[in-house]
Amino acid sequence: MTATALPANKRFAFTIVDDTDDTFLENIRPVYDFLTEQRVFITKTVWVYPPRDAASRGDSLQNREYLNYVLDLKRRGFEIALHNVGSGHYTRAEILAGLEEYRDLLGEYPKIHINHSYNPDNIYSGNKRFGFPFNRILRVLYPRYRDFSGEEEGSPYFWGDAHKRIIRFNRNYEFDEINLLKVNPESPYRDRRYLRYSNYWFSAAFAPNPWCFDRLFTRPAIDRLEREGGICIAYTHLGYYTRTGELDRGFVEAIRYLVSKGTGLFVPVSDLLELLLKARGSDCYLGPARKLKLEFLHLLTRAKYRYVRRIDDRAFKRVYP
Repeated sequence: MTATALPANKRFAFTIVDDTDDTFLENIRPVYDFLTEQRVFITKTVWVYPPRDAASRGDSLQNREYLNYVLDLKRRGFEIALHNVGSGHYTRAEILAGLEEYRDLLGEYPKIHINHSYNPDNIYSGNKRFGFPFNRILRVLYPRYRDFSGEEEGSPYFWGDAHKRIIRFNRNYEFDEINLLKVNPESPYRDRRYLRYSNYWFSAAFAPNPWCFDRLFTRPAIDRLEREGGICIAYTHLGYYTRTGELDRGFVEAIRYLVSKGTGLFVPVSDLLELLLKARGSDCYLGPARKLKLEFLHLLTRAKYRYVRRIDDRAFKRVYP
């Protein structure tokens, strides 16, 4: 896949998946108003219901004022996606009802779903994301990161049939690289191991908080993205970007520099993935060798930012709880 997927007057593409964790109306309004001003349209995930677990916080579509703002974002051109129907334990009946409520409130089903943290209804999550030997290693190192059964028939959290019918794209791996074409040009791809209850998967740049984002999106890196005709899907939590009381300066400078190029395409994630699919013309299936390499790079990225640089979300939230 090359930049031929882009319109003739565009040389690169940039977009964001915004994880809804820790998102409240007051901390995201400045972010989205700035993105609207810059004409950078991205994908925002939401919860239908309020968090049920003590570990998570954030607004949901049950908050009328927040819902109205989400609807306004949708009218502006932003994409709204799903981050499970809520944070915590939700049964099949609640999940199916949540999907219908999502459609009733927003006018359509989501095209994108992102698994959330330790939700038991996650689809193909935990060690099931990986093949041998990484699945075995993760089961030993992270024994709690395995009780996910959204795709298991008979589980009280099963909703794989609805997921297959409704959800077109899922995010899987994240990398320390802004140009998706350099590390996972197959995106969006299919995985034969997960075909029964999923459709397409895509990868993203690992930028979960302002510290990681600002380190990754430097001017030289953005220049390289343009020069390479690259495709960037950044995964982050925009609810963190006003923790200091003002919009993160590095984020503002990076977005403005991206826009100043005059050659960037700034559309929501689903729109960009559809462009890539159309340009490719046929489905791409991720083979075992490629999957193994991507799994290794994903885990290497996570280890690097947790244990070496120590600027991942766990470190960030110790400073800005």
